[in-house]
Amino acid sequence: MSASGKPITGYLTVVEPDRPLVERDTVRCGHCGRIVVVKPATAATVYLVVDRTVTPSQIREAPGAFCRVCMRPICLSPRCLDHCLVWERQLEASEAKDRLRRAVGV
Repeated sequence: MSASGKPITGYLTVVEPDRPLVERDTVRCGHCGRIVVVKPATAATVYLVVDRTVTPSQIREAPGAFCRVCMRPICLSPRCLDHCLVWERQLEASEAKDRLRRAVGV
């Protein structure tokens, strides 16, 4: 989440030899920080997911996910869908544990 309270959005460009240029909009998961590719002009309400069960891999559309606790877009992983734990808070907790360990000499 940016300082203005808007979700972190971005732009993905894939350049491969002998293949067409691929450009997609992205949004960052508010819980784990994973980058999620979104369908253009959908305001992050439709995700583009690579289906690796199909050979060759195909891209399918999936409904986007949004956490109503922290009011952020989230990825489709079960961990992020089930629990609201913002990744910045996870980092802060990890840093606090590290500071405590250093203070006690562990």
